[in-house]
Amino acid sequence: MFYRLARLVVPSKKSNRKSAPKPLRARHVDRLDSKSKPGTRLQEVLQSAANIFFAKGFHATSIEDVARDVGMLKGSLYYYIKSKEDLLFQLLLAGIEDGDAYIAQHIDLEGEPVEQLERAIRAQIDYIIQNKVPFGLFLHEFDSLSGKRQHKLIAVMSRYNNRFVDLVKRGQEQRKLIEGEPWLIVNGILGMCNWLYRWYDTDHVSDPEQVKQVFLNMLLNGIRKS
Repeated sequence: MFYRLARLVVPSKKSNRKSAPKPLRARHVDRLDSKSKPGTRLQEVLQSAANIFFAKGFHATSIEDVARDVGMLKGSLYYYIKSKEDLLFQLLLAGIEDGDAYIAQHIDLEGEPVEQLERAIRAQIDYIIQNKVPFGLFLHEFDSLSGKRQHKLIAVMSRYNNRFVDLVKRGQEQRKLIEGEPWLIVNGILGMCNWLYRWYDTDHVSDPEQVKQVFLNMLLNGIRKS
């Protein structure tokens, strides 16, 4: 569940500084395009469905919408998928598995925990900025899946979250991080990072390093034990 944010008050005096981005706007970003053309027809279908589900919402999208976008008949689409929900499940599973793999590639669970937690947060921010459509789709449409399929995703989500939880636990054991339920601390970290997909744009923040530095200062200074 997402909370509605209050609209920012724009100061009346003119300023040379860039105005802050609006805190909430329609779910629209550039279409999700791979760096090269999709290698298979299935990839093209998945790419198209991700864009349309993200823009219109899963329930407002029909199979005909996807078929029309990729230039095929509705019946032909069922050669690649079993149902609209199956299409969504494939997208969400790929998204969470890719995200988990991305985090795993950037951290060493045996390394110094606070340093590795910083690396994990940096990787999380990078992944969100680079994958706004699949990431946003996962956050918004997870509840659209049946319970059985949700459980399959939760298994991967748990592995993903536990990478962060294990680092926080180790940091606490070494008395480098504040006390508190590790999963609560991790939910706070990920919750702050995850919202990036709704407001981040290069018109206001051209350098992701700026975002990472500000977030790391707030997050790590807040949980590091003095």
